[in-house]
Amino acid sequence: MAKVPEPPRKVIPNPDPESSINRNQVIISGIITDLASPRYTPAGLMIAEFKLSHCSNQQEAGIQRRIEFEFEAIAIAETAEKIICIGSGSNVEITGFIAKKNRLSNRLVLHVRNTRII
Repeated sequence: MAKVPEPPRKVIPNPDPESSINRNQVIISGIITDLASPRYTPAGLMIAEFKLSHCSNQQEAGIQRRIEFEFEAIAIAETAEKIICIGSGSNVEITGFIAKKNRLSNRLVLHVRNTRII
C-alpha cells in the first residue's frame, strides 16, 4: 500500500508579543574585547561590533562548573555609541537578543539593547 502524505500543518502565529513563546532575551556579563572601529549604515546609524568574554561558575546537575567563552556582539545607534564610550576592557552587563548577524548570514550574534558598567 502507498503511504498517504499528511496534510501540511497550519501554523497560527501567536499575537501576544509578550508570550513566552516569543521570548528571546539574554542578560549576561563579561568584558568587552576586540572592539572594532565604529562603522555606519547607509542610513547613518553607528554600528559597534565587539566580542564579549564571559567567565562564571554555574551549577549543573549538582556539579559546580567553570564556564569561560567568548562570543560576538553588535550594537546599533545610541547603544553603539555607549559601547564605544565604555571601551574595550570594561566589565559590563549586557541585555539583548540572539539573531543572525545580518540577513545574509547564518552566524548568530548577540544584538545589544542595553549595557551598563559593573
